Amino acid sequence: MLTLKTYQQTALGTLVEFLTACRSKPVAEAYEASLAHQGRTSEPYQALFGDVPAACLRVPTGGGKTIMAAHAVALAGKATLDSDAPVALWLMPSDTVRTQTIEALANARHPYRQALAHHFGDRVQVCDLDSLQTISPYDVGKAAIVIVATIQAFNVSDTAKRNVYSFFEELAPHFDSLPPHLTAGLEKVSESDLAFQPYLTAMDVGRVKYSVANWLHLQQPIVIVDEAHNNRTDRFFKTLGRVNPSCIIELTATPVPGNNVLYHVAASELKA
Repeated sequence: MLTLKTYQQTALGTLVEFLTACRSKPVAEAYEASLAHQGRTSEPYQALFGDVPAACLRVPTGGGKTIMAAHAVALAGKATLDSDAPVALWLMPSDTVRTQTIEALANARHPYRQALAHHFGDRVQVCDLDSLQTISPYDVGKAAIVIVATIQAFNVSDTAKRNVYSFFEELAPHFDSLPPHLTAGLEKVSESDLAFQPYLTAMDVGRVKYSVANWLHLQQPIVIVDEAHNNRTDRFFKTLGRVNPSCIIELTATPVPGNNVLYHVAASELKA
């Protein structure tokens, strides 16, 4: 396995400390305490997702953001959910990057896959949105599940027009016998869905939609965002809110105001 560099370990350690602190104190307080510990000027925390921790690791180009993200799946799962088998939604800026990342994560010899294996062994499943339907309810909670997708796959105003929000009967086993407190926050079949999914009928209107988005909502995924600065719109924030994340971790070389930069890797550290 590729050994993390000192700055990568420090950045991830800072993230773990922040997420752990968020379990016992308000997110803004945990964020400000982390910055103070680093000797940084206090920057107001932007509560973009309410009580859900959302932080950014600023890593210069060439600093190994992807290998850090692979390790962050397990570290955030433990710190936020105390889980050894978390669900992670890993959002990429383009389909090209998404494809490359899935191929790397599927290759046992690749450092990205080895980073996952370091924490989970063979208890890990990597998939895209199209193959998520092959995940069994029995896999949930027993293996780490990493779904690699693009931000654009979720980023719509009309959910009836995007597959991730569509009704899939194959996902039905994941929604069996859900108690009311879990179904309350899930998207329901609407009349607009009937036009795009003709096998649905008026009798289905109002029932819980067996969709990828609803499945994610149930799992409270760790959301990892690679270079989201070009997509930071109101729609983007509503999109992430729909999947009910347990935390949101962004890795970028070019943060914008409001990113909640938790840790800043200096360019000089890459040469050390």
